[in-house]
Amino acid sequence: MGIETDMALPSILSQIGNSLLSPGDLSNLFSLDFSSPDLATLQNDILDKSYDIAAQIQSRNYFGGDWPGFNEFVLSYMTFVRDVDPYDLAESYPLIEKLFTDLQVAFSNRRGAILTPIVGKIAGIVTNLAISLDSGKYSIVEDNISANVLASNGVAGEHMPRTSEIAKVLLKLFNSIRGERLTNENAQTSKKEVILYVAVLLCRAYFKLNQPSACANVFSNIHTANISFSRYPRSEKVTYRYYLGRFYFLRQELLRARTHLLWAFNNCHSAAVSNQRAILTYLIPSNLVLGVGTRPHLYELVGDTLRGAFGPLEKAVRSGDLYAFNAHLVRYFDWFVSKKMFLLLRSKAQIIIFRNLFRRIDAIVTASAPPLEPGTKRPNDLAFDDLLIGVRLSTRQNDPALAAQASQASPENPAILPYSNLNEMSWTYDDVENICISLIDQGFMKANIYARSKLLRLMPSGGFPRIAEVWAARGQISGDEEAWMDR
Repeated sequence: MGIETDMALPSILSQIGNSLLSPGDLSNLFSLDFSSPDLATLQNDILDKSYDIAAQIQSRNYFGGDWPGFNEFVLSYMTFVRDVDPYDLAESYPLIEKLFTDLQVAFSNRRGAILTPIVGKIAGIVTNLAISLDSGKYSIVEDNISANVLASNGVAGEHMPRTSEIAKVLLKLFNSIRGERLTNENAQTSKKEVILYVAVLLCRAYFKLNQPSACANVFSNIHTANISFSRYPRSEKVTYRYYLGRFYFLRQELLRARTHLLWAFNNCHSAAVSNQRAILTYLIPSNLVLGVGTRPHLYELVGDTLRGAFGPLEKAVRSGDLYAFNAHLVRYFDWFVSKKMFLLLRSKAQIIIFRNLFRRIDAIVTASAPPLEPGTKRPNDLAFDDLLIGVRLSTRQNDPALAAQASQASPENPAILPYSNLNEMSWTYDDVENICISLIDQGFMKANIYARSKLLRLMPSGGFPRIAEVWAARGQISGDEEAWMDR
């Protein structure tokens, strides 16, 4: 059912009264589509006839006057229709914000479930408009959680006042849904039909406001809401797990992050390339640190920005080249900082780089060793001398140009990481021993250290376990509390 041809205010109010038992039909009577001629016709009717909107609504006596919040919402909507200027949304925004606030108040009533489809229709539009206006982009469209928005990072809340206020309203909506109690009046429609969508919008607002930690409350309550994940649209499930993955990424729980980001990517519509790139922005670095290589065909999908950001990093990690890795981090410093992953990559990847470096040295030493006598077995030993040469090559310790740059470093003109001065370029046997200890303690290498002999003896069963298996053994796996999403 759509809005009928007669767009006079009395006719619309009558249609509202006739649709009170049909949430879907009721939803069709509340539109924010400024391109619709019906909305313009209704606006002209209200203005031309100078209706007393409040009196007109009061005379309908919806729900016998027992739900004043509903009347207030209808009044806000008709006032919005009368006064909105679709060509100046910034000026008209207070009307839209009041409409959304009054919808939230009405929705919190025990009868509020009949407004569930309206919440699903309006919440995304208003959230998108608030973010657009705060970002300097004037637009109002149906919100499909576009990847351009998903991929962007938030700025401080004081610079996004509309988004900050909308987040408060969304939180009240979310809590209203979470606390729903089914009664005879709402048995046919449940507020939980939009709980995942509202959760997604709330997380989106928090990320835009640079408050991702606030999403913890959303995720916790969704996990205990006893909902069937499979019943919700795929777009909502993909977006929810995208934000959940980003949340874990920021907390450096990378296996959990990868679990959700990979699911989101595998279930993202194949035509939504920009959404896939938004997911890969965090999936690729998760893979990198976890020792999972990115499939080559994905670099054809990611575009120049992600290819330029992550391709050289992956190559440096794989080859054990610490200097190349850090130099590239510096080269893309602003981009990595904007994505809030610079410190994570710098701190988490170094131990993986040393692990791969030592593994390469082991392969080179083994390949260059003379043939064994029949019946003998070569000890799987690595001399500190060989490891030290590898570390110095990996960090360019003997590069004259780099040494000159490091010698001139200052707080105002720092050298390329990891060096801030010339002294830090001098790697010693003690450094090699400390790297070995760290690798063994963290499970990335199985070996015994013989410090007096300056020797590392790898375990016969395999000195370099798979990186992903090491992370898994350290407990970074999604727990049972999240298994409901796979059912």
